Amino acid sequence: MIDTWLSATFCLALVALGVLVRVLRSGTRDDRYLAAMVAVTVVSGAGLTLSIAAGSLLVLDATIAVILFCFAGIIARAKFGGGAGA
Repeated sequence: MIDTWLSATFCLALVALGVLVRVLRSGTRDDRYLAAMVAVTVVSGAGLTLSIAAGSLLVLDATIAVILFCFAGIIARAKFGGGAGA
């Protein structure tokens, strides 16, 4: 029987691969940064669904740590990045 959470994790992983292609093929630095943030968000969702499917709190803790580091990166970029034209 196919587990619903595992199939959701697989679908999110495919979406993350598509976003990573956008990171590599994007033209400007800001587009790459935005695509990287979207990739981290999608991978975090995949990690959450994987932790539900596996019943493992270790995967959940690692996913929460990645989300917090990503949020700190967004705040640092907004404060020190110099805006959209930098």
